[in-house]
Amino acid sequence: MKTRIVPIKSCADVLPGFSIKTSITHDPDGTHQVILARHLPDFGPYEYRKEHELRIIPERPPEKYLVSGGDILFMSRGTYNRAVLLNAVPNPTLATASFYIIKPGEMVDPGYMAWCLNQEPLQLKIAEIRTGAGTPLVPRADFSQIRIILPPVEEQRKITEIGKLMVHEKELANMMLERIELKHRLLGKIIIDSLKRDSIINE
Repeated sequence: MKTRIVPIKSCADVLPGFSIKTSITHDPDGTHQVILARHLPDFGPYEYRKEHELRIIPERPPEKYLVSGGDILFMSRGTYNRAVLLNAVPNPTLATASFYIIKPGEMVDPGYMAWCLNQEPLQLKIAEIRTGAGTPLVPRADFSQIRIILPPVEEQRKITEIGKLMVHEKELANMMLERIELKHRLLGKIIIDSLKRDSIINE
C-alpha cells in the first residue's frame, strides 16, 4: 500500500460517546465501567486501574458506545482536544459524551492514528473547526472530514514505536523534575531552619 492522504471517516468509524443526563455516581452493582476525562493520563495510552472504578447500570441500550483495547478516545469538548489510545479496559466499558469513540479500520495502526491526531499539524486543523464559546465543541461531521496521512501499516507501526519512546522520555523528564522540586523544597527548609537557629527573636 502506498502512502495516502484520506479523510478520517474513510479509515475509521467516529462514534459519539454515551450521554448520561444525571451526575455519575458509582454503583457497586453496576454492570458497566465508565471512562471519564479525569481517568486519562496526561500523555500516552490509557490502562484501567482499580482507582478508576466507576460503574453504572445504563438506562438505555449501551452497545453502540462500548469501547475496547485498540479504540481511541478523542476529547471533543473544550480546547484540549487530544486523542488517547485505549490499551486495556474492563469488559464492558462505556465512554461518555465528552469523547468521540474512534475505531480504526484494519489498515490503520491505532497507536499511529492516536499519535498523528496529537501532532501539531492536525491539532491546528482541529482548532480551525472548533466552535462555540464557553465550552467549545469539535463537530463530529467536520472532524470526520479531516484528512490524515496513512503510510503503509508497517511504517505506521514504526512511527507508533517512536511515539512510545517519546512518551517514555516525557515520563523520565517528569520524574527528574519532581526530584529536582523535592530537592529544592528540602534545601529551602534547611536554609530557613538554619536562619532560625542563628537569629535573635525580637518581641
